[in-house]
Amino acid sequence: MSEESLPQNFSRHPLAWLAAYFTLGVTCRHFIETGLVVPFAVAIFLATLAAVLPRVSKFLLPLSFVLLGMIALQSEISSISENRVRRIYDEGRIASHEPVAVEGVVIGSLELANDGIFILVAAEKLRFKSEESSVTGRIRLFVPLSDSQAADGFQELDVHAGSKIRAFCRLDREEEFQNPGVPSRVSMLDSQGIDAKATLKSPLLIENVGGLPTWTPGDWIYRRRHALIGDFQRSFSPQTAGVLIASLLGDKHFLDGRTADVFRDGGTFHVLVISGLHITFIGGLAVWIVSLFSRRRSLQFTIAAIFLWAYTIAVGADVPVVRASLMFTVLLFSHIFERHGSQLNAFGACVLMLLVWRPSDLFTPSFQLTVVSVCSIVACAFPIVEKLRAIGRWMPTSEEPFPPNVPDKLRRFCELLYWNETVWKMENSRRIWSANLFKRSGLRFWMATNVQTLTAYLFEGAIVSLIVQIWMLPVVIIYFHRVSAASILLNLWVGFFLAAESFAGVFAVLVSKASYWLAAPLVELTEFFNAAMMSVPAWLSDLGYAGFRLPAYSGVGRCVYILYGIAVALAARRVLAWRPFDLRNGTWRLSITVAPVAVMMLGMIIILHPLSAPGPDGKLRIHFLDVGQGDSALVVFPDGETMLIDGGGKPDLRAADDGSGFFPDTPRIGEAVVSEFLWEQGYSRIDYLVATHADADHMQGLSDVAKNFHINEVLVGSTPSGDPEYDDLMRVAAQHQIPVKATHRGDKFSIAGVTLNILNPRTNADSGSANNSSVVLKIEYGLKSFLMTGDIEKGSEQNLVDGGCEGLDVDVVKVPHHGSRTSSTDAFVKCTQPLISIISVGRRSRFGHPHAEVVERWLSAGAKVFRTGEKGTITIETDGDSLETRTFLP
Repeated sequence: MSEESLPQNFSRHPLAWLAAYFTLGVTCRHFIETGLVVPFAVAIFLATLAAVLPRVSKFLLPLSFVLLGMIALQSEISSISENRVRRIYDEGRIASHEPVAVEGVVIGSLELANDGIFILVAAEKLRFKSEESSVTGRIRLFVPLSDSQAADGFQELDVHAGSKIRAFCRLDREEEFQNPGVPSRVSMLDSQGIDAKATLKSPLLIENVGGLPTWTPGDWIYRRRHALIGDFQRSFSPQTAGVLIASLLGDKHFLDGRTADVFRDGGTFHVLVISGLHITFIGGLAVWIVSLFSRRRSLQFTIAAIFLWAYTIAVGADVPVVRASLMFTVLLFSHIFERHGSQLNAFGACVLMLLVWRPSDLFTPSFQLTVVSVCSIVACAFPIVEKLRAIGRWMPTSEEPFPPNVPDKLRRFCELLYWNETVWKMENSRRIWSANLFKRSGLRFWMATNVQTLTAYLFEGAIVSLIVQIWMLPVVIIYFHRVSAASILLNLWVGFFLAAESFAGVFAVLVSKASYWLAAPLVELTEFFNAAMMSVPAWLSDLGYAGFRLPAYSGVGRCVYILYGIAVALAARRVLAWRPFDLRNGTWRLSITVAPVAVMMLGMIIILHPLSAPGPDGKLRIHFLDVGQGDSALVVFPDGETMLIDGGGKPDLRAADDGSGFFPDTPRIGEAVVSEFLWEQGYSRIDYLVATHADADHMQGLSDVAKNFHINEVLVGSTPSGDPEYDDLMRVAAQHQIPVKATHRGDKFSIAGVTLNILNPRTNADSGSANNSSVVLKIEYGLKSFLMTGDIEKGSEQNLVDGGCEGLDVDVVKVPHHGSRTSSTDAFVKCTQPLISIISVGRRSRFGHPHAEVVERWLSAGAKVFRTGEKGTITIETDGDSLETRTFLP
């Protein structure tokens, strides 16, 4: 039945529409507190009304699904019992990091990591102090295995899926960095179905108290997975092994940080982790292999589905992988049983099932990326490709006797890709009538050399990649602040070489079981494919052409994303409605052009973000960020210029020291905290970076900021040679052509009426320590002043005091060295006499900062003390006459 012949009140995609209404209901409940009674009562009323008045049922059905969406999310929220681990910690019955004993059953595969192992436990009992209670919920434990003794000790425990264990640990369920724009760690745990996590100091803190002694298929699959991880590690370089383990086995913990960064820059990181792309490839490969032996579609579907779900279980059955497998299974069922016209309908069924299963997933980045990408392919990319194929392959038939009603250039382009002269001759010879079609003479050579097929594949891959990128633009900007035009082609490059690398790698491991000598060429081939795959993305990344970073709109400005989504949906609707062979459709050019133009204009507003940054308001504003054990403060001047003083950071405590050059892909403070905050504020440019000194918890994050933002100038105090953090910042500055200026005591400059005086370090003075070489900056605006002190200690404090207290009398002090007792001497505190003291320190400092006597010293001087670990971002602003203080947390 054609689209035109459908009844007016009939939709070819009813489940897609119902999924949209259900999604609207889940969204409404997310923002509106309703409970279960009201929506449930209204749903019953509407069902009764629909039964009594059938004529209005088609209007009541959408509203009913909106209510069902509200009920689904409310039911999920209400299902969290009082003895659920997450509720126990959220309600404060047990505080994070308090010592507890957890007893439960190991579920799923043990997740191997480069320096330890992750265990997922279904908690059954929780002992806190002397009280034990029954609990529910999932807990993720990390057991470090840094040496052979620890590894042997864990091996003796014989922990596997089904084992009942008892672990003595400190559960963690709290936010770590509390700043606007920084993703919530608790929400991330919830989206993964994890209630709390903990890191154990030793395997000795685990007891195996029993469990399932019998063999299970799942346990066999998990053991084979672990064995294959070991085979990859023994056979290949750490970088190549990490790629294979991540892309084939779903374990990202062996992925090299440099490799991960290169693929993030190029917008191809999704290729390295198991996602919809991998599931589609594996499922499609399974269908193709079965089709070589049987033409029965039901058998192809059944075997492919069984293989796909076995693979899903083998790689850990994480929620995103299960989601992708479910979508592929439903869409494959729709396709393989010749329901080609209902792919969008099948997609709607997938979304409905996923939201009924876990309604709260709607608000997770993983779900949104999956749904938007699949929808873009089903609703837009595939229809465009199918219509272009139909144009290029057209030959006169009784149904379509006339050529497509499209511009000649488009028709010729499609013929170049899809016209098959051999098929036309065969079809023409079978007919009782004959016809001549005049094609360009070059088409025969084009087809004979097989260039046509390759070009068509590349074109279709590029057009699908482009459409997916267009659809996902707001999502990737909001969550990743990244745009990569190169990803349109890099996806094809990386996808091809990763597939080749995967086949070669698996084959090499299999052959190595018989002979390492025979496997050696395959190992080298695998390494070659990995190097080739990395070459182009790494080259573009080093040149800065792979992509660029940009802020997201916030507040009312986010309406632009809604408008963009509407424009994209309208464009997709026009694509679905476009009929190239309809001779009556004389206005198709206008209808199919207006929506894409709107998408392009709104896309430019999103990418260029002309209105994202706050405008100047004549006030001086300083944001003291919560970066844990570290310092970072953003100064916004009255004219809107910006200065970032330090960027936080911390030493890479999990870096390899075995000489392999492998560094794990762990989040850095400068990227995950400082940059996220700056993007949330709407900035893509920071005018000045100030590196007070070369400690990692101050300078490391500045390197990330220098990569992610346009920087006018970098100001440094001391210039230590051979320091890794300083050298890294200088390398990034040179790469991005950022001027670097050394500053010392006595330097003075003005920005928008704000005076900045450098009080430390002294020129050519031996400070005795890196901390005492910190840049000390006094900021004055009108009658108000601030003192930024870095990590200076007693020696530099005394030098400042000896220079006279007149220059140290300020309103706000950033307390030196995170409140350590090595700083904040009585003389220094009395000289400054601030109204407000800011201590930049984490909620739980591994160094015990701030020391109690230091806090008391500042309080005794009359200062109000704020800690970033307790209050999150602390913002102080002044118009030159008064001070106003705001904190991210109450």
